[in-house]
Amino acid sequence: MKFVRQYFKQTGHPGKYKFVSRYYGYHGGTAGAMAASGTGTRKTKFEPHMPGFLKVVPPNYYRDRFPTWEECNRFTARMVEDLIVNEDPETVAGVIVEPIGNTGGIITPTAEYFQILRETCTRHNVMLIFDEVITGFGKTGSFFAAQTFGVTPDIICCGKGMSNGAMPLAAMIAREDMAEAFWGPPEAGLEFAHGHTFAGNPLGAAVGIAVIDEIVENQLDRKARRLGEYLAARLEGLRKYGVIREVRGKGLLRGVELMKDTETLAPFPGLGRRSRRRRSPTG
Repeated sequence: MKFVRQYFKQTGHPGKYKFVSRYYGYHGGTAGAMAASGTGTRKTKFEPHMPGFLKVVPPNYYRDRFPTWEECNRFTARMVEDLIVNEDPETVAGVIVEPIGNTGGIITPTAEYFQILRETCTRHNVMLIFDEVITGFGKTGSFFAAQTFGVTPDIICCGKGMSNGAMPLAAMIAREDMAEAFWGPPEAGLEFAHGHTFAGNPLGAAVGIAVIDEIVENQLDRKARRLGEYLAARLEGLRKYGVIREVRGKGLLRGVELMKDTETLAPFPGLGRRSRRRRSPTG
């Protein structure tokens, strides 16, 4: 988000500073990342957050009000453009989403949903940012979920599987042409104004390279796709017991929505407030 704000300041659009994200999304525990998150009481303890962060509902919020999942996704994707237009596109810098919403319950949009977001962001000069900390490095059946859904974002944030959990390691990947805005003589002050105590750690980088080599050489992304299809089929076979409303996800990143009654959407009793909320249109 810092990269995008500085990028626009140095490319003639200094008023672009706002970010659009989704309710139920989670982007991290630091102040800026938490401001982008839509996790309710998990973040309200630390409010007020940084200004300039706007929320939209996730693609499953209105699913029970539409005849098909595809129509629900089209509607919620177009809401993003409505928000950008009403906020003034010259103030909106980026749209940040998890390709598959982990905290929200493995919310899995359609490929068309992301195509609409991509077209919207391109039309209004807004950066499409994929938070692939959960979905990256083979879990969804492709190296990145962006490939799984067939859409290229402007920026990918990644971590976790990048080092197989053996070392703390994360990265931000941006379009190569964006780097030109940060290139120039030292006195111009164009360099990315960011640093971290442990940035560029050689041991972490070596672990990451080894993990990536392992994934590529053994085609573990393709293996996740095959095993994920098998897992999904077996989980679908459990629907006969009447407690599974939906099986969601891609590759080996899967979620199962359980209900006491899949017709009335009544939850199992005694599972706490989070379960009771599942009776709402969010699922």
